[in-house]
Amino acid sequence: MRKILLVEDSLLLAENIIALLEERKFNIYHASNAGDAINLVASESFDLILCDIMLPGKDGYEILESLKTMPEIAIPPFVFLTAKSQRIDLRKGMELGADDYLTKPFTEEELLKTIDTQIKKRANLLKSNKRNKYKTSKINDTPDVPKLHKHLSYDSFIFLNAKENPGFFAIKEIVYIKSLKDYTQIFFKNSQKLVVRKTLVLWESILPPVFFVRIHKQTIINLQFVEKVIRDSSYTFKVYLKNCEDPFKISQRYSRKIKNMKGMSPIRIQ
Repeated sequence: MRKILLVEDSLLLAENIIALLEERKFNIYHASNAGDAINLVASESFDLILCDIMLPGKDGYEILESLKTMPEIAIPPFVFLTAKSQRIDLRKGMELGADDYLTKPFTEEELLKTIDTQIKKRANLLKSNKRNKYKTSKINDTPDVPKLHKHLSYDSFIFLNAKENPGFFAIKEIVYIKSLKDYTQIFFKNSQKLVVRKTLVLWESILPPVFFVRIHKQTIINLQFVEKVIRDSSYTFKVYLKNCEDPFKISQRYSRKIKNMKGMSPIRIQ
């Protein structure tokens, strides 16, 4: 059964759309605001999203922009529902990466045709990518290499689906990240701690490398919080971070890496 997320603050319209689509054997989830919508996308896998543009608080554009900052999520076909008919508003949605739009009021036929077209289009695209991936692998005779995500900027926010406190968090507030096998624990400037299902390898692929460095197999630190680096022995050093009581022990190689990072304020190495 296909799963569709409907993001619509008009309860009457939402009820009509839900009734129509459930009659066609779709499994419908409903959210009336951006926060609920983002939390649902983070916890469920959808075949398509129908999203109103005009919403209380964050609008539909901001929902799509927020989802694009969540590298752990594969965004399904995204269709805007809008009462706006101005060309500039429709163009803005498409420039953000929306797959299609429906202008209110729309007919039952228009809604069903749009859903069917976008789901089939995405399925065909995935099949095509899978075939091309297989051909490339056969030609090169090498295993597929995972594609890394685009690095986030230091001033951006990331959605963390932590069980105890899901929401958006500032990248620059992260002091360090500790590995817990398939999970990681994030330590923030305000002493808050969160556990999320992300590996250190994934964090390395999305965090800005100018500011974040892996100091050993279990820890990534934010260089902006490095207070000092002290020689512990001939081959090891201790890294002291602001907001942390205990230092981290690292090798000489990593101490040089920290010292030579570009764009950082001077770090004391004693």
